Amino acid sequence: MKGLILCGGKGTRLNPITYSIPKQLIPIGNKPLIAYTIELLLQSGIEEIGILVNDYNKAVFQQVLDTYFDKKFHYLVQEEPKGIAHGLLFAEEFINGERFIMVLGDNSFDFDLKGFVQDFKTSEKNAKILLKEVENPERFGVAYIGDNRIIDLEEKPKTAFSNWAITGLYGFDKNIFKASKEIQPSKRGEYEITDAIKWLLQNGYDIGYEKLSGKWRDVGEPNDVIEENIDKLSNIEDHIEGEVVNSNISGRMILKEGSAIYNSIIRGPVVIGENTIIKNSYIGPYTSIGNRVKIEMSNLENSIILGSCNIWGVEHPIDSSIIGEGSVIRGNKGMKKTHRLVVGRNSRVYL
Repeated sequence: MKGLILCGGKGTRLNPITYSIPKQLIPIGNKPLIAYTIELLLQSGIEEIGILVNDYNKAVFQQVLDTYFDKKFHYLVQEEPKGIAHGLLFAEEFINGERFIMVLGDNSFDFDLKGFVQDFKTSEKNAKILLKEVENPERFGVAYIGDNRIIDLEEKPKTAFSNWAITGLYGFDKNIFKASKEIQPSKRGEYEITDAIKWLLQNGYDIGYEKLSGKWRDVGEPNDVIEENIDKLSNIEDHIEGEVVNSNISGRMILKEGSAIYNSIIRGPVVIGENTIIKNSYIGPYTSIGNRVKIEMSNLENSIILGSCNIWGVEHPIDSSIIGEGSVIRGNKGMKKTHRLVVGRNSRVYL
């Protein structure tokens, strides 16, 4: 059985971070979000994995994933983003008539995929969807269940009469391609995967489901990224390769090779990448700091700092923030307290 991960969208809800990096590659616990999904597929026994990308991000996906995995993936290009069902058609040749598991690249799951895969592999069902009970179903595709079967599906209803959200993990056979070609664009101009599955349902195909008891998150907005980072850091183990000098360390910490901490306070869980220097600073819990970062005389916690950033003299805490690669943040120690900013399009600044 093959695996397919969809990463062809633009991730506009995470601008300006996604101007320079696809959201599926944003580091969560200093590891790309998509890497957790790839590991989930590999652990379930799926070895042949296709990654649906676009013309703009294909090269960066290849570059990043080549450093994390000692295996090659099939990169499939979606020419323009017109919805999940539209993107799926660009993978038809790769799937080649086989049953397959499809995962949305910006989703995170905490469950045993192996059981889901084995059940779908040996069943005669044409599709299987993973459902999660949520408090805000209107944000998602929704499934309606009756007599232990799927009776209807609806994409982002104004008022949902079911709390069972359709998560971003599916099992399909080749008939999903037929369905994706039959449907029309939704009101928002996209070919919805929910509509394709509904077409299968209405045309007599067998749709199964499984209810997820573990965690699931659609990592689509900044708060989702921060929350996902908290979850991942909650499970880290101490691993210190770098140097700690005259500093107070408590809680779990990963400190990579070539990095050093001087005269600072670290409260874990914290992950610090390679060749990063921290001096005279406080780093609070649930913070991920990338490679080649310099932090001095600053105070931060519960944040994600991407590589090659320079943070100096920030007296008041940087909290619940995502700092893009190569950013420079400097405090103003003068008599006149001002804010001096150089920000890009669609930046978010909270002062």
